[in-house]
Amino acid sequence: MGCKIYSYRNKLIQIREAEGFGQEGSEDPVCLCTFPHNWEAGKRLSPDTVRSMAMLGAAVAMVRTNADAFKDKDFIILPDDLPEWILSEIRFNLPNEYLSRWKQFKRIFKARWYEL
Repeated sequence: MGCKIYSYRNKLIQIREAEGFGQEGSEDPVCLCTFPHNWEAGKRLSPDTVRSMAMLGAAVAMVRTNADAFKDKDFIILPDDLPEWILSEIRFNLPNEYLSRWKQFKRIFKARWYEL
């Protein structure tokens, strides 16, 4: 299964295929090449899909602002080429499992409170 390559400002962005590719709860991003068509019937996005959209959005924003990390790259592989701080924030704010709003609040409050 191959993912579509996204082109933005003469840079190619591709989502890396890995061992756990596309499996629910994996750390690997999922293919977005058929979005939103394959998601319209279910009207529900998995956490993996939302994380993949966040990674793609971060890469496009970095290309748009001519970020140092992408200045010398014409081909960008996600998530490998994103800075670790972006990936850790995506993992923190978009957990693997579905959380109720209360559990989400408690998780964020606890993590942010103890950082002070």
